[in-house]
Amino acid sequence: MLDLSWNNILHSNAINFVIMVAFFLFIAYKMKVSQAVENHRASIQKTIEDSDLLKKDSAEELQKVEKSLENLPQELEGILKNAEQTAKAYESKTKAEIDKLVQSIKDNTEKQISAEEKHTNSVVLKNAGNASVEVAQKQVMKALERDNSLHRKFISDFINEIDGLEV
Repeated sequence: MLDLSWNNILHSNAINFVIMVAFFLFIAYKMKVSQAVENHRASIQKTIEDSDLLKKDSAEELQKVEKSLENLPQELEGILKNAEQTAKAYESKTKAEIDKLVQSIKDNTEKQISAEEKHTNSVVLKNAGNASVEVAQKQVMKALERDNSLHRKFISDFINEIDGLEV
């Protein structure tokens, strides 16, 4: 019959445990578990080393950025001063060019006014001369109509003047 004594159970369980451990060791050997564990450990180690390098690089980059930010107010001030100087230079240059342009416009306007004035004087004198010739012509015509002897006198004066001309 079945002996369920403590000694029998312990002896039987110990043998089963040894067989089970041997079986698991055999399967682990065949499946190369130790190599997979070592590969996984190496992968984890490489990831840790890479993260340490990235952490170091990030810290250096952070220091560079912080250092560049320390000089930022001075750089901005320098840029602002340079921009102000450039603006002042353009302002004075533009002002000088505008003054030249204004003077040129004034000169051209004065020349144009002078030319228009001369032209107007010429036109007025021409019109006055034409008007005075017309008035004189009308006066002469009226005088000739009143006195026919004047007509003959003007003709003889004209002929005498032509004879006196040297050709």
